Amino acid sequence: MAGSNPRRWYGPTVLGIVVAGGVAFVLGRRTWVTTTLGDGQGAGAVVETTGTDVSALVPGLAVVIVAAGLGVLASGGWFRRVIGVLVVAASVGGVVATRTDPQGVVDAAVQESVAFGEGVDVSSVTHAGPWLAAAAFVVAALLGLLVVRFGAAWPTMSSRYESPSARVVEPDGSDLWKAMDAGLDPTDPSDDPSDDRDAGDGGPAR
Repeated sequence: MAGSNPRRWYGPTVLGIVVAGGVAFVLGRRTWVTTTLGDGQGAGAVVETTGTDVSALVPGLAVVIVAAGLGVLASGGWFRRVIGVLVVAASVGGVVATRTDPQGVVDAAVQESVAFGEGVDVSSVTHAGPWLAAAAFVVAALLGLLVVRFGAAWPTMSSRYESPSARVVEPDGSDLWKAMDAGLDPTDPSDDPSDDRDAGDGGPAR
Protein backbone atom coordinates (compact mmCIF):
# COMPACT_ATOMS: atom_id res chain seq x y z
CA MET A 1 0.00 0.00 0.00
CA ALA A 2 1.12 3.57 -0.68
CA GLY A 3 0.71 4.56 2.99
CA SER A 4 3.19 1.93 4.19
CA ASN A 5 6.12 3.25 2.17
CA PRO A 6 5.35 6.44 0.25
CA ARG A 7 8.94 6.73 -1.04
CA ARG A 8 8.47 3.75 -3.32
CA TRP A 9 5.89 5.71 -5.32
CA TYR A 10 8.26 8.59 -6.07
CA GLY A 11 9.88 7.32 -9.28
CA PRO A 12 6.80 5.56 -10.74
CA THR A 13 4.59 8.58 -10.05
CA VAL A 14 6.90 11.12 -11.69
CA LEU A 15 7.51 8.82 -14.67
CA GLY A 16 3.80 8.11 -14.97
CA ILE A 17 2.90 11.81 -15.04
CA VAL A 18 5.46 12.55 -17.76
CA VAL A 19 4.37 9.54 -19.85
CA ALA A 20 0.65 10.27 -19.42
CA GLY A 21 1.18 13.89 -20.46
CA GLY A 22 3.28 12.81 -23.44
CA VAL A 23 0.66 10.30 -24.57
CA ALA A 24 -2.09 12.90 -24.30
CA PHE A 25 0.02 15.33 -26.33
CA VAL A 26 0.63 12.81 -29.13
CA LEU A 27 -3.02 11.78 -29.23
CA GLY A 28 -4.08 15.42 -29.28
CA ARG A 29 -2.22 15.89 -32.54
CA ARG A 30 -3.60 12.73 -34.11
CA THR A 31 -6.67 12.47 -36.34
CA TRP A 32 -9.87 12.24 -34.33
CA VAL A 33 -12.42 12.36 -37.14
CA THR A 34 -12.05 11.23 -40.75
CA THR A 35 -14.67 12.57 -43.15
CA THR A 36 -15.13 11.20 -46.64
CA LEU A 37 -16.77 13.24 -49.40
CA GLY A 38 -17.95 11.43 -52.53
CA ASP A 39 -20.29 11.95 -55.46
CA GLY A 40 -21.13 8.28 -55.79
CA GLN A 41 -19.00 7.93 -58.92
CA GLY A 42 -15.60 7.40 -57.33
CA ALA A 43 -14.62 11.06 -57.07
CA GLY A 44 -14.28 12.78 -53.74
CA ALA A 45 -11.92 13.76 -50.95
CA VAL A 46 -10.95 12.88 -47.39
CA VAL A 47 -10.94 15.51 -44.65
CA GLU A 48 -9.05 14.72 -41.45
CA THR A 49 -9.79 16.60 -38.23
CA THR A 50 -7.15 16.38 -35.48
CA GLY A 51 -7.53 16.80 -31.76
CA THR A 52 -5.80 20.17 -32.02
CA ASP A 53 -8.46 21.26 -34.53
CA VAL A 54 -11.21 20.23 -32.13
CA SER A 55 -9.63 21.77 -29.02
CA ALA A 56 -6.17 23.33 -28.80
CA LEU A 57 -6.39 22.87 -25.02
CA VAL A 58 -5.69 19.14 -25.33
CA PRO A 59 -2.01 19.34 -26.40
CA GLY A 60 -1.52 22.56 -24.42
CA LEU A 61 -2.63 21.03 -21.13
CA ALA A 62 -0.63 17.91 -21.93
CA VAL A 63 2.53 20.03 -22.13
CA VAL A 64 1.66 21.59 -18.75
CA ILE A 65 1.38 18.11 -17.23
CA VAL A 66 4.75 17.00 -18.61
CA ALA A 67 6.42 20.16 -17.30
CA ALA A 68 4.77 19.71 -13.90
CA GLY A 69 5.98 16.11 -13.73
CA LEU A 70 9.55 17.27 -14.29
CA GLY A 71 8.96 20.02 -11.75
CA VAL A 72 8.31 17.40 -9.07
CA LEU A 73 11.91 16.25 -9.48
CA ALA A 74 13.34 19.73 -9.01
CA SER A 75 11.13 20.79 -6.10
CA GLY A 76 10.34 19.62 -2.60
CA GLY A 77 8.15 20.10 0.43
CA TRP A 78 4.91 22.02 0.18
CA PHE A 79 5.73 23.23 -3.35
CA ARG A 80 5.31 19.66 -4.56
CA ARG A 81 1.77 19.71 -3.24
CA VAL A 82 1.12 22.82 -5.32
CA ILE A 83 2.49 21.04 -8.40
CA GLY A 84 0.28 18.04 -7.63
CA VAL A 85 -2.78 20.29 -7.53
CA LEU A 86 -1.68 21.79 -10.86
CA VAL A 87 -1.42 18.32 -12.41
CA VAL A 88 -4.91 17.42 -11.19
CA ALA A 89 -6.42 20.69 -12.44
CA ALA A 90 -4.74 20.41 -15.86
CA SER A 91 -5.83 16.79 -16.16
CA VAL A 92 -9.46 17.58 -15.36
CA GLY A 93 -9.35 20.37 -17.92
CA GLY A 94 -7.88 17.94 -20.43
CA VAL A 95 -10.67 15.43 -19.90
CA VAL A 96 -13.25 18.18 -20.43
CA ALA A 97 -11.44 19.33 -23.57
CA THR A 98 -11.51 15.83 -25.06
CA ARG A 99 -15.29 15.79 -24.66
CA THR A 100 -15.68 18.80 -26.97
CA ASP A 101 -18.16 18.06 -29.77
CA PRO A 102 -16.12 18.02 -33.00
CA GLN A 103 -19.12 18.35 -35.31
CA GLY A 104 -18.85 22.10 -35.77
CA VAL A 105 -15.16 21.86 -36.65
CA VAL A 106 -15.81 18.95 -39.02
CA ASP A 107 -18.64 20.79 -40.79
CA ALA A 108 -16.46 23.87 -41.29
CA ALA A 109 -13.61 21.75 -42.71
CA VAL A 110 -16.00 19.93 -45.07
CA GLN A 111 -17.46 23.16 -46.42
CA GLU A 112 -13.98 24.47 -47.14
CA SER A 113 -13.10 21.36 -49.14
CA VAL A 114 -13.04 21.75 -52.91
CA ALA A 115 -14.92 18.46 -53.20
CA PHE A 116 -17.90 19.74 -51.27
CA GLY A 117 -20.97 20.68 -53.24
CA GLU A 118 -24.55 19.82 -53.97
CA GLY A 119 -25.22 16.10 -54.16
CA VAL A 120 -21.96 15.13 -52.42
CA ASP A 121 -22.26 12.34 -49.88
CA VAL A 122 -20.57 13.08 -46.55
CA SER A 123 -19.72 10.38 -44.02
CA SER A 124 -17.61 10.72 -40.89
CA VAL A 125 -15.83 8.20 -38.68
CA THR A 126 -14.72 9.13 -35.16
CA HIS A 127 -11.54 7.39 -34.00
CA ALA A 128 -10.53 6.34 -30.48
CA GLY A 129 -8.15 9.28 -30.04
CA PRO A 130 -10.46 11.39 -27.84
CA TRP A 131 -11.18 8.48 -25.49
CA LEU A 132 -7.55 7.44 -25.23
CA ALA A 133 -6.48 11.02 -24.55
CA ALA A 134 -9.16 11.30 -21.87
CA ALA A 135 -7.84 8.09 -20.29
CA ALA A 136 -4.30 9.51 -20.25
CA PHE A 137 -5.57 12.64 -18.51
CA VAL A 138 -7.41 10.53 -15.93
CA VAL A 139 -4.21 8.62 -15.16
CA ALA A 140 -2.32 11.89 -14.80
CA ALA A 141 -5.00 13.19 -12.40
CA LEU A 142 -4.70 10.11 -10.18
CA LEU A 143 -0.92 10.42 -10.12
CA GLY A 144 -1.28 14.12 -9.31
CA LEU A 145 -3.29 13.14 -6.24
CA LEU A 146 -0.39 10.93 -5.14
CA VAL A 147 1.91 13.93 -5.42
CA VAL A 148 -0.46 15.98 -3.27
CA ARG A 149 -0.65 13.22 -0.67
CA PHE A 150 2.94 11.97 -0.50
CA GLY A 151 5.10 14.46 -2.43
CA ALA A 152 6.36 16.29 0.66
CA ALA A 153 7.82 13.04 2.05
CA TRP A 154 9.74 12.14 -1.10
CA PRO A 155 13.51 12.77 -1.37
CA THR A 156 14.80 15.84 -3.16
CA MET A 157 17.65 16.34 -5.62
CA SER A 158 19.41 18.90 -3.41
CA SER A 159 21.04 16.25 -1.21
CA ARG A 160 22.92 14.87 -4.23
CA TYR A 161 24.65 18.19 -4.80
CA GLU A 162 25.52 18.88 -1.18
CA SER A 163 29.08 20.19 -0.82
CA PRO A 164 31.63 17.73 0.60
CA SER A 165 32.34 20.07 3.51
CA ALA A 166 28.72 19.77 4.62
CA ARG A 167 28.92 15.99 4.94
CA VAL A 168 29.81 14.31 8.21
CA VAL A 169 33.15 12.49 8.03
CA GLU A 170 33.34 9.40 10.18
CA PRO A 171 36.72 8.43 11.68
CA ASP A 172 38.35 5.47 10.02
CA GLY A 173 39.78 2.39 11.72
CA SER A 174 43.29 3.84 12.05
CA ASP A 175 41.94 6.80 14.01
CA LEU A 176 40.22 4.49 16.47
CA TRP A 177 43.34 2.40 17.03
CA LYS A 178 45.47 5.51 17.52
CA ALA A 179 42.97 6.81 20.07
CA MET A 180 43.09 3.57 22.03
CA ASP A 181 46.91 3.60 21.98
CA ALA A 182 46.83 7.14 23.38
CA GLY A 183 44.60 6.00 26.25
CA LEU A 184 41.41 7.58 24.88
CA ASP A 185 37.97 5.98 24.82
CA PRO A 186 36.64 6.02 21.20
CA THR A 187 33.09 5.61 22.49
CA ASP A 188 33.34 8.79 24.56
CA PRO A 189 32.19 11.84 22.52
CA SER A 190 34.55 14.06 24.50
CA ASP A 191 37.54 12.00 23.34
CA ASP A 192 37.51 12.85 19.65
CA PRO A 193 40.44 11.20 17.81
CA SER A 194 40.34 13.95 15.19
CA ASP A 195 41.26 16.48 17.86
CA ASP A 196 44.53 14.68 18.51
CA ARG A 197 45.20 14.37 14.80
CA ASP A 198 44.67 18.12 14.32
CA ALA A 199 46.95 18.88 17.27
CA GLY A 200 49.63 16.61 15.90
CA ASP A 201 49.51 18.49 12.62
CA GLY A 202 50.32 21.73 14.36
CA GLY A 203 46.76 23.02 14.44
CA PRO A 204 44.94 23.99 17.62
CA ALA A 205 43.03 21.20 19.31
CA ARG A 206 39.30 21.82 19.68
